[in-house]
Amino acid sequence: MEYKVCILAAGTGSRMGKFTKVFNKALIPLKGKPAICHIIDKFSIDTSIVIAVGYKKDTIIEYLTSNYPKRNLKFISVDKWSGEGSGPGYSLLCCKEYLQTPFIQFAADTLVAEDVPYPSRNYIGLSAVKNTKRFCSVKVNKEKVTSIDDKTVNSNKFAYIGLFGVNHYNAFWDGLEVNSENIIDGEAQVSNGLSALIGKDLNAEYFSWFDVGTLEAYTHAQNNFPNGECYMG
Repeated sequence: MEYKVCILAAGTGSRMGKFTKVFNKALIPLKGKPAICHIIDKFSIDTSIVIAVGYKKDTIIEYLTSNYPKRNLKFISVDKWSGEGSGPGYSLLCCKEYLQTPFIQFAADTLVAEDVPYPSRNYIGLSAVKNTKRFCSVKVNKEKVTSIDDKTVNSNKFAYIGLFGVNHYNAFWDGLEVNSENIIDGEAQVSNGLSALIGKDLNAEYFSWFDVGTLEAYTHAQNNFPNGECYMG
């Protein structure tokens, strides 16, 4: 099917400490290549990929254009990549013009072992974690997502991992824009758009998740990606 991929790589990656003082976290190496390349390489060469960039954006643009000269890559500059109101929701809205089609979204620090399904239906990538308080988490009933709880204390078992597929893109954009002022932990979240898809059927899609967004998780990924124990939070 015709679809696009969007990778969000605009943030500062402050949770990675000294690593991101030099370059964007999307370029942090894992198993011989940058994290973002593990994402790009999951898709066929003719897939259109939109990449939101901001912090140290030149390092990403130069590296990827040099290493993927035959890829269809579109870089979108995000003007607000730190501070109040920034975040994945804001970065994604900056890409809206180029995502008027079914699409898959990846956070640049999210890696999964499995192949990624086409967005022929709406789905949200999930993985079991020990404590959902730090994450956006969901309630699921027979593989359908019934509610999304962003960084709250709850009884949920599965966390949103920074990966989702959108088929009903108009409903998603409407939900994301209407709720763009709903700021959580200082950031605009993509959950504002995903919640709008629950009425359109939002499916649970489970993955073996490897996070490379914190030092602890990155160390785990170095030892376990792609075939070892997945990240549990």
